[in-house]
Amino acid sequence: MRSLLALQAIAASIRDKSLKPSAILRKLGAYRQQNRLYLALGEIGRIERTLFMLDWIENADLRMECQAGLNKGEARHSLAHAVFAHSQGRIRDRSEVAQQKRAMALNLVIAAITFWNTIYMDKAANHLAKTGPLYDPALLPFTSPLGWDHIILSGDFDWHSGAADRKIARPLHIRTSRDWET
Repeated sequence: MRSLLALQAIAASIRDKSLKPSAILRKLGAYRQQNRLYLALGEIGRIERTLFMLDWIENADLRMECQAGLNKGEARHSLAHAVFAHSQGRIRDRSEVAQQKRAMALNLVIAAITFWNTIYMDKAANHLAKTGPLYDPALLPFTSPLGWDHIILSGDFDWHSGAADRKIARPLHIRTSRDWET
């Protein structure tokens, strides 16, 4: 009975935002694992997981949505690993500040690659929409700007070349039907 009252108190605190989630988690983390409230929350978690699994089995759209999310996460992870390959994907800095800087730099590079790819994917989609009947706009949600095969990930870069100031973008690499035959 006390567990039920405690669960209701937690739910009320979450609903009216009288306690921060971090405070609730800190308090729950301090309980022993044999505590009734701890056990009750574990059972609720099992019920939720079971309900989700039943939805998963029954709903093909949910499975596709979850798989798309997993694919997106894996593509981003693969890009991060490729960008960070020189360190085998490990941050070896000892200080927390240096680790945060390195992680922020990695995220900045990934964002730049994603931005670059998005711009050129938009150019390619617009070109295809204007030139031929092969273009199907329904396929656009299934494209991803996380590819990097066309990007040089190692070498020396001249950050002061003035390339960012130029308004002329690289042209698309447009293949003709003869290119596809070979």
